[in-house]
Amino acid sequence: MLSQVNHWMEYAGAGIDLLLLLRVLGLRLQRTYVFITLACVLEFFFDVVDLSLLRESPEWRRVFVYSELIFAFVFPVAAWDVFEELANSLNTVRRLAMIRTVTSLLMISIFGLLLASLAARGDDPTGLAFISTVSIVVWTGSATGSLAFIWAIHRAVRFQKMEVPGNTYVWMIFFELFLIGQVASCFVSFSEAGFGQTPANLLPQITDLTLMLYGLAITIWCALKLKALPKDLPSASLNENP
Repeated sequence: MLSQVNHWMEYAGAGIDLLLLLRVLGLRLQRTYVFITLACVLEFFFDVVDLSLLRESPEWRRVFVYSELIFAFVFPVAAWDVFEELANSLNTVRRLAMIRTVTSLLMISIFGLLLASLAARGDDPTGLAFISTVSIVVWTGSATGSLAFIWAIHRAVRFQKMEVPGNTYVWMIFFELFLIGQVASCFVSFSEAGFGQTPANLLPQITDLTLMLYGLAITIWCALKLKALPKDLPSASLNENP
């Protein structure tokens, strides 16, 4: 029963992700938030692919693993985009914080490769287990690093008592909550990999349902709160895309 509820919640999640994407495109926010728009497109794309494949099949597993790797590199650039309307005021702080984030991600990627090499098994001819280990380590590090980046800029904004544009505030809160959910999902994945998941064990299904409801709530909030950008926005990215 619970598995069926989770299945229908996945359809609902895909619908809400589409709503957010259409909201971004309808308000023409892609002119300023290029990487956030990319994240929205990829999120909906992988939702559709996930629903079109049999759960836990080799194909589904392969798509899931490679999507983790892709999002590991999308998280930092989307986090960078959150403060695009304040680019002129936060340029130096944002660059320094992103350098630290990228450096951490590179170190974590190297650690993930080493860990996967040590854990490599001879009975894995496809190499999927190796890629799975790398992806979950890099995904976790990217989500954590991107969250730390947004928190650092958020603190800088509050310290300088800067006026925050409406969409910047919405994206900032949304991505903080979204990345917290991603970090929680990472730990759930680690737990399932370490302890296993059986049909009789309801805890992973309850956890998945909770995270899906959490994601639905914050995505709906974000889609409803976004507004069209003012035409006189002093943003470099907007001025370069008439």
